[in-house]
Amino acid sequence: MQTPLGELAGLDLSDHDLCQRILALDKHRLAEGLVVESLFDQYLDAFPRKDEEVPVLIDADTAIARNPGRDVSYAFVWDRGSAKGLGRYLRALGSRYSAWLVRFDEIMHDFVAARTEEGRRASDWSPLHDIARSLSGLQTARDVGVDRSVRDTRRINQSFWGYLSAHYGNDLGRRVVLPRLFMNFGIQPWFRYVWNIDRIYLQGDQLWHLEIKHKYPMQGNPLTFGLNDGELRLIGDLARCGLRSLHTIIVKPRWNKETSSMLLTNDMSARAAAAVIGREISAEDARQALSQRAGLSGADTSFSGRSSLVYRSLPASGFSSFGTLGMPYIEVAGRIDDFMRGRQTERVTDGWLRALRQDV
Repeated sequence: MQTPLGELAGLDLSDHDLCQRILALDKHRLAEGLVVESLFDQYLDAFPRKDEEVPVLIDADTAIARNPGRDVSYAFVWDRGSAKGLGRYLRALGSRYSAWLVRFDEIMHDFVAARTEEGRRASDWSPLHDIARSLSGLQTARDVGVDRSVRDTRRINQSFWGYLSAHYGNDLGRRVVLPRLFMNFGIQPWFRYVWNIDRIYLQGDQLWHLEIKHKYPMQGNPLTFGLNDGELRLIGDLARCGLRSLHTIIVKPRWNKETSSMLLTNDMSARAAAAVIGREISAEDARQALSQRAGLSGADTSFSGRSSLVYRSLPASGFSSFGTLGMPYIEVAGRIDDFMRGRQTERVTDGWLRALRQDV
């Protein structure tokens, strides 16, 4: 698989300087998002071990992809060693998508893929590059470069050297950088529309899609959070596959684009003011949201930083409160677990979010 820094097979992902160069090809918001996801994962790792219904992570990265004018959408599921739930997840996706299982071949040092049927591999392994090109209908790869205007080197370095490098250590290449290579250069060059599914959990017999965002509300009365049309349609499609979607947000305590997420790693008052909230979005919720008046986001929200995205607004009062980053992580995890089990949780109010805001 080709990358801007050479063939994947020739990249030494144990070299943190090289890993920084790879992440620097992305938006600085992506690097900052990786920090937030790492913080949130520590809550998910602390789910109460009460009974057999405890949510279990399916350790997989998923890309949903399609091209204009083609009837089929594809689900590429990179299995990173899931002990439970992978077959069920593949079967669910296969009800709506052409599902492909992806593995990282340690000998070839490259991605390979195979077609699946009923949750099981149904073809021989082939290089992901060849599979994606064949399915896309394209002869040459698309340009997937990210505009320099959304690649703030200082903020990327703060996230990388200030947190990611030390936190992940020897696992940095495997857990952080390889997933970006999979999405950005394995899938993105061959498809016009690509969505990443953050995390999938199996709770009993129910599959959950957990999405993690780090943002601040759009000011007005009431306060709202934006969700773009592509994400809403993806949630609707996943619901028709039988998945439930929990949309979670770590609310930035400073309501501006300039403040880095690194603030949450080195400022205790900021952690105490960062609300952790979430809501389930059903297929009907997504349909209703898509029928509302649309807004147009800035180019910084798109993958390339060169185009705008159409979004819809969700009221903050429709979310449940799980606490703040400053609370004991076991308590926050317990509230998320209660929500997923259908137990009543405290609702978010505009007044609470405004009271937590620090830049006023």
